[in-house]
Amino acid sequence: MKLACCVLLCTAIVSSAQSPEKLQQMVAEGRALIAKGDAAGALDAFRKASDLAPKSAELHDEVGFLLAVLKRNKEAREEFQRAIALKDDYAPAHYHLGVAYCLDEEYPRCIPELQKAARLDPKSFTYRSHLGSAFSAAGRYKEAAPELKAATALEPQNAEAWNGLGAAFQHLDDFSAAVDAYRHAVQLKPGNLDARNSYGLMLIQTREADKAIAEFQRVIAVDPGNAAAALNIGTAYMLKGDLDHAIAQFRAVLDKKPDQALGHYNLGLALKNKDDLDYARSEFEKAIEFDPGMAEAHYALGISWWQAGDFERTITQMKDAVRLRPDYGEAWFILGTALKQKGELSEAVSALREAVRLRPEDPGPHNTLGQVLRMTGDAEGSKAAFAQGAKVKAAKEAQQAEMLKRK
Repeated sequence: MKLACCVLLCTAIVSSAQSPEKLQQMVAEGRALIAKGDAAGALDAFRKASDLAPKSAELHDEVGFLLAVLKRNKEAREEFQRAIALKDDYAPAHYHLGVAYCLDEEYPRCIPELQKAARLDPKSFTYRSHLGSAFSAAGRYKEAAPELKAATALEPQNAEAWNGLGAAFQHLDDFSAAVDAYRHAVQLKPGNLDARNSYGLMLIQTREADKAIAEFQRVIAVDPGNAAAALNIGTAYMLKGDLDHAIAQFRAVLDKKPDQALGHYNLGLALKNKDDLDYARSEFEKAIEFDPGMAEAHYALGISWWQAGDFERTITQMKDAVRLRPDYGEAWFILGTALKQKGELSEAVSALREAVRLRPEDPGPHNTLGQVLRMTGDAEGSKAAFAQGAKVKAAKEAQQAEMLKRK
């Protein structure tokens, strides 16, 4: 909380004050000290005002705000809670209490307070945008998006709100909506290179590679050392199927910054797409060397060993991938399939069941599980798995047919 952002709401003299004239004097003194940036002095003045009018929710809220400015968060919360106890429909106190909890990343407490503030004053851009940001910070993007969308409707010229909305849609894999939001953000604030980079990434996702490259080049024009934008240009070339330019771009980045794990990983993917598996594996191994926690590099390395028919090494890499990312459904599927090839059927069943749990819409794990169960003699389980696989496949084909009708 910044002192400059303070909005004084205690403009009226509380009728229950012991000394209305003294109260006015204390409030005026507090305002003057805030204008000078003296939070400690203002706090003293407003404490005295609150002592004169102890039932004023507004004054307790002001005291809490100043305590928060001075980073005395525990005391600040207590004042906001006093304000709410006195006046439960006082939106600023709910908002300030919510922000105080958010600053400590206590989202289960933060979000309900911000929700209450937004319900009390749904036309407040501040309340709606902060609520949306809190939902995003808590990983609740489905709830974040409508709040941030409402905020952009209330203040269409606010670049930060559009950027936040773009990020929420990006996490929801709604790439078209993310493109639109990020486009607003960069138009309103062209100097936000992070937003422009994100905009370019979403253009890649919507298969507009040339537009994406143009955005990344704008980033590099301002920040020539921006490795993320340079790598993204290579990714855009890959989307276009121009693997030679992609490889050249990734290598140019790595010549300057050889410790870029993502650069080695992306170069490995480009080389793999050219069927240059030996060099691809070398790049995936370098990516893992610089970032041992990159599950995707383990997965890609495992796939390259799968293509070479080395199931033992495939299994090793897929086990690393799922250890690092337990929700990695594709890796569980390949792990189960490689274990099947090795004849390790019990482990294969466990891996494939996990793949089915994580990717229920993919017929592949269902059918492979059916094969393995049949190999173990579990006829009923095999039949059920194949039936589910057929059901999932039919649903997917129906969905694709419906999409073709709409075109």
